[in-house]
Amino acid sequence: MMTDESLLRQANLFFPGVGENPEIFTAALESGDIIVDSDKLVNLLQSCLHDEAIIEVQFDDLTRVFFCRVLDHKPELEEMESDGVVMLVEPEYTKAEYLTEKDHLVITPVEPSIGNFLICSVGRVLLRLLGSRCAFEFCCFFEEKIRVRGMPVLQCSFPLLARQVKGARAYRAKIPKHMELTVHVERQGRREDFSTCPIDISVEGMMFVDPSGKYSDLREEEKIWMELYWPRGRSLKVNARVAHVSQLRDKTGIQYCCGIQFDLATRALARDVELLVAGVQRRRLRELSEISDEFGVDFKSW
Repeated sequence: MMTDESLLRQANLFFPGVGENPEIFTAALESGDIIVDSDKLVNLLQSCLHDEAIIEVQFDDLTRVFFCRVLDHKPELEEMESDGVVMLVEPEYTKAEYLTEKDHLVITPVEPSIGNFLICSVGRVLLRLLGSRCAFEFCCFFEEKIRVRGMPVLQCSFPLLARQVKGARAYRAKIPKHMELTVHVERQGRREDFSTCPIDISVEGMMFVDPSGKYSDLREEEKIWMELYWPRGRSLKVNARVAHVSQLRDKTGIQYCCGIQFDLATRALARDVELLVAGVQRRRLRELSEISDEFGVDFKSW
């Protein structure tokens, strides 16, 4: 398999261990760990757009992680005259169609919003889509701040390549302070059931504090049954196991944090969990946006 020099150079910029050696790079291509098929990249990015997936963002060699979504780039409304009256009408366009041109990628302003200042002075922009079994990392470069139908957005280059990272940890969304999400836990045998509020959640599991305080009898590998409740009377039932129990100290004393792994027996159940996590992520982004308003992003001069 022949390797294009431009692909090697970009791989070396983003993933030095892979791009330094043509043989290693070729092996990564053949195994599917590196993706250069532009049509597959389009499909992945269109899925991000349609699913409103939360994307992790990293700049150059900075370790701080920001968050965004992939956006559509609709063409401007067209003027049409009818009986002497000029009207603005939607041009013929299919959602996410601009990505098929493989020219550029549009994302939301990042959160926390300080990243919208930092991005102006960076080159590389790594976009990471986290799934339940792997992550896809898209290699982009920041181009400019633009507006799409009046909305301030960030424009990046269309990725030449992406890396698939198998077994990547799922993104854990912190539960927003004002989101009324509770979990009821039922245990086997004579162990006492309880209800509590989760700390964070992912497509694979969650973490919560044992409400019993400094005396917890939860044990690793214990099987439990859970029902999650959130606003508007919605709920989700799932079997799970205790992955770990960690003793922590807070302002009130000792507490036990429990890591839980879901047992997702069906694809329908997994999809329900994904939808719940996506909702938590959206609420968390809104909360971050409110917190980061103090940085004073001036959208008028975007």
